[in-house]
Amino acid sequence: MKFLSKDARRKLKDIELFVLDIDGTFSISGKFFEGSLKFAVNVERKSKKFVFLTNNSNKSLEEYLEEFEKNGLFLDSEQVFTAGIETAEYLYEKFGSKKIYIVGTSAIKDIFERAGHKVVEHDPEIVVVTFDKSLNYEKLAKASTFVSQGKLFVITNPDLNCPSRDGPVPDTGAIASVIVQTTGRKPDIVFGKPEPLILEMVMKKFNVQKHKTCVVGDRLYTDILLGIRAEVLTILVLTGEAKEEDVHRLGITPDIIANDIGEIADFLGDSE
Repeated sequence: MKFLSKDARRKLKDIELFVLDIDGTFSISGKFFEGSLKFAVNVERKSKKFVFLTNNSNKSLEEYLEEFEKNGLFLDSEQVFTAGIETAEYLYEKFGSKKIYIVGTSAIKDIFERAGHKVVEHDPEIVVVTFDKSLNYEKLAKASTFVSQGKLFVITNPDLNCPSRDGPVPDTGAIASVIVQTTGRKPDIVFGKPEPLILEMVMKKFNVQKHKTCVVGDRLYTDILLGIRAEVLTILVLTGEAKEEDVHRLGITPDIIANDIGEIADFLGDSE
């Protein structure tokens, strides 16, 4: 591992809560990286905690828990936070129950219904764009029409692509860009990473302070920028989108760079 900031090695030893990205960081296409389970074991052996915070809004909480179980990791529901769930709850808390048109899968629509909203196909009050593997022209056309009419325009996260075993695929930010180009309107609300609100909610829930929290992720402009904005320790892993040269190119510098999650696991296992 490369320690880029002052006292990063010492600070890593003192971390109590690891906030992990999933795709490209802990797993790829639903399969754990070598070292992922070792990381979970070593964190628990050190009496520390870890949670997952993902911008992926394509899956429900239950689907994530099932996916982890298939890989041999059993989690509590409180250990997984998704941008889709948090967006639905945020909109309900801020505006109450609303009629929402969603560019997304049936799973994300269920999440918004559970949060108290009414998912509609016509005359919405809010348009929400998410990562959508069932995307088609009709959805983009409807969303663009509603946004051009002045409906509140919300995206669950700004990610341009999502890593897969075959290479990057379009994510929420890329899908939303079609609507932006069509209508000339930028989103009114961009939720998920790198906005620090969601991380602050996680730290408050676990009663952990900033200097005891670490964000681990594979994207500079979401994961690492989130940690920087929230003023916590950050670790970039090189198993997903970002490469080491991107740090200098984008000017977003993590505290630590690790080749993979296994290197962090080894550090935790070796540290006293």
